[in-house]
Amino acid sequence: MSFPVEGAATRRGLDATRPKLMAFLERIHGRPAYKRALERGAPYTLLG
Repeated sequence: MSFPVEGAATRRGLDATRPKLMAFLERIHGRPAYKRALERGAPYTLLG
């Protein structure tokens, strides 16, 4: 379920006014599995 949150952050629709969603996204990015996936694949770019 991170995709909609990633999209909102990328389109600048997510900021400090939504602290719980920002914290959720930070936890996702901090997970070892997320970091391993980036190492094995390529950097994650949603719109780019």
